[in-house]
Amino acid sequence: MAVQNDDLLLVQRGTQPFRETTANLASFVNGEITSGGAGADVPTASASVQGVVRVGNNLTIDANGILDAVIPSGLEFQGVWDQTDTVPATGDLIVGNFFIWNGANGATLNNAAWGTANGQTVNSSDRLMWALGDNFQIIPLAVGGGGIQAVTGAAPIVVDSTTDPDQPEVSITAATTNAAGSMSGADKTKLDGISAGAEVNVNPSQAYTVGTRTLTLTPGGDTTQIPVATTDDAGLMSAADKTTLDNISSNPSGVASISAGNGISIDADTPAVPIVSVAFGTATNGTPVTVMPYDISMLGALPGG
Repeated sequence: MAVQNDDLLLVQRGTQPFRETTANLASFVNGEITSGGAGADVPTASASVQGVVRVGNNLTIDANGILDAVIPSGLEFQGVWDQTDTVPATGDLIVGNFFIWNGANGATLNNAAWGTANGQTVNSSDRLMWALGDNFQIIPLAVGGGGIQAVTGAAPIVVDSTTDPDQPEVSITAATTNAAGSMSGADKTKLDGISAGAEVNVNPSQAYTVGTRTLTLTPGGDTTQIPVATTDDAGLMSAADKTTLDNISSNPSGVASISAGNGISIDADTPAVPIVSVAFGTATNGTPVTVMPYDISMLGALPGG
């Protein structure tokens, strides 16, 4: 028969005997047991020693001594996988479930059921994540591992960790004529102002269209119309003005016109080159000619002789 709580037990203190219930003795013994420390009755458990196991992170224990694991929402490990042509069963998978690749490094997934990951390269310890749209996605080890350890930059990227090493400042140096970099607002404005197809150091040329008096610039196609000259403004000479100019004597300060006097006749059939003739021994308009010729034989005979 089992011992009951109200059963009496004999207890001797010194030379004096006493009685005590089993319940009181059990309570006393439980209170005297130590655990989890140096020299304790029950030591802390380790890899080589049995003992007390303490409740750690993501674990709970209720009043009944039931231990539960608290798994954070999101990622959930489903196991390892090493087959490129076969896909894990997806019927019970939810977004965030993942497998760790344990197959050949640099293998290529080869099954349409991989979804968007099909045909992609997978490396050792990469995560095969079940994602939205019933697709697997490959999460490289660096992303699913211990996080970012350091941030570095190659020119023109500059990383400044002096202020806060945990939150480095990443920037881009400005571009120069010798090095690539970020474009300034002024440079962007200048670039937008350059015509499409423009070339460096191109010698421009112009073509003149006679009918419209227009100069056309190449390259670019810009046009300029030149007006005809007037008495007030400079410009192109018209054909009519050129004809007038050509008919003017080459010696503007010379003879402008010739008129005939006594004994002189002018042939005006050629106005530009008039012919001047002298009438010897005759009369013009009834007036005797008084011009003496070089050869007097050219004079008329003496009358009445």
